Amino acid sequence: MLANSRSKDPNRREAHRLKQLQTIHSWRGKLVDQVISNFIVPKLNRHEKVDMPEVMAHADSLFGSQLQYAMSHSSQTHETNNIESNGNALCTLFELEYNGHLEQKLVDRAHEEVRVSLANLLNSRLMTDVGTNGVYLVAQRTLQFKFANVSVSCTPDLIVFFPNRPPTIVDWKVQAPKHKEHWMQLGVYGVALTRATPHKDFPQFSRAHLGDPTRIGIMEFQLLRNQEIQYFIVQDDIADIEDYIYTTSNRMLRMMNGSDCSEIRADLLPTTEYPETCMGCQFRKICWDGKSS
Repeated sequence: MLANSRSKDPNRREAHRLKQLQTIHSWRGKLVDQVISNFIVPKLNRHEKVDMPEVMAHADSLFGSQLQYAMSHSSQTHETNNIESNGNALCTLFELEYNGHLEQKLVDRAHEEVRVSLANLLNSRLMTDVGTNGVYLVAQRTLQFKFANVSVSCTPDLIVFFPNRPPTIVDWKVQAPKHKEHWMQLGVYGVALTRATPHKDFPQFSRAHLGDPTRIGIMEFQLLRNQEIQYFIVQDDIADIEDYIYTTSNRMLRMMNGSDCSEIRADLLPTTEYPETCMGCQFRKICWDGKSS
């Protein structure tokens, strides 16, 4: 709400700068998303062979270019207009901003986990399913719909449109820790797919399947653990999903108290009660440096 690169308010410009920061773990996950969305999915839609060495070479190149960018550009020198000119190389890291250095063992581990995640995907049952004729894939496409006078927006990692059955939404999780369920997030995706206006490139054959959330397939793919976890929405779940949307959206509306985003001040927003959350927050400089006004 506060971040705005074009604002005259220095706090808002600073918030936008800090918003770009990623931890090395979140960067690892985003890089995997980029390889899948921008390299693997287009090949599958063109019915081209997805070759493991080629995918790994692309991932290695992207990892190297983004790491080089992060090491040579502090986020303080990063400007919004550099995003298009640097393309996929753009990367600024939380650890460099707040710690001033990266541990090589963390870099090596992130690189290895990128490769393991992609190898698990390429050898998965899902890749066999999406490689069949007539399947069309849509990656990182935002779905928007209205609910209780609130605009709801979400972006599934992947939507798989099958020619003879309802679509499946896939959510990638690139993480080594013990699995935690993300059912509610996926449930919102399922409801959104059936209520959002279909994008122009959504296949015509899919339209008949987009009226009922209980028919949408939902999968969470834990790439590092190599686990494909199927979820199902039943009719009673829809009320829970709608309640979640209503509760979270109203919490944000109460926080804004009728103000426009441009009128929100950082010092009037509630802060966390948990020090560990503060330590990992991208925006802590705004609080700690006393820049709020």
